[in-house]
Amino acid sequence: MSEETKIGEIEINKTSLGETLADLVKDPSLNINKPSDEEVLEAQKEFEAAAKAFTVKMYSVGTAEEATEFCEYINHFIRNRFFWQKEAWMGTIKLSEEVEVAENLIKVDKTKSLELGYQALEFVFWALSNPGGLGLQAAKDFEQENEIFIRVASAAGNQLEEARAALKEIEFLQQKWGAMAQGFYLEIEPPEEELPEGVDEDIKEEEPTQ
Repeated sequence: MSEETKIGEIEINKTSLGETLADLVKDPSLNINKPSDEEVLEAQKEFEAAAKAFTVKMYSVGTAEEATEFCEYINHFIRNRFFWQKEAWMGTIKLSEEVEVAENLIKVDKTKSLELGYQALEFVFWALSNPGGLGLQAAKDFEQENEIFIRVASAAGNQLEEARAALKEIEFLQQKWGAMAQGFYLEIEPPEEELPEGVDEDIKEEEPTQ
């Protein structure tokens, strides 16, 4: 499952494990101790619970004191600094809508920080990593807002690192269930993936799916 997988579309993919496990089936010695039906069911429940929780989890970008400022800057950025292409128009609209919801919640509760779901978090970080403008004056204007830009990008990047780690764990649980459903105990360590600390580092260039 790629990082662009849509929320709610995390599914078990037995086919992806089939070829690997098919070779193991040929060795009878590996089939002595198979997972019980109860263990398979428990692995399924563990994966489904983690996937469900992930779809509703919100990530705090910055502190409560920064919430209004961050909302205003993200709105400003997607209106004036972000040059969208192709299907990114959908993400731009959805991000604007999610930030508006967050702003309304912050107005009611001043203790709340800017909260974004995983897909919005992916998109805002990708957008911040791809600023745009037209002409010299736009470049000078962008230079003047460098401080707030860095703060928002850094806060979003930190939360995205946490979100991607959670997604990797769900992938691990998915693979574990798939293996057990086919009669194997398969302990797979989820791969580690480091997120670039700054927007000037090498960043995935593909547009996140919304």
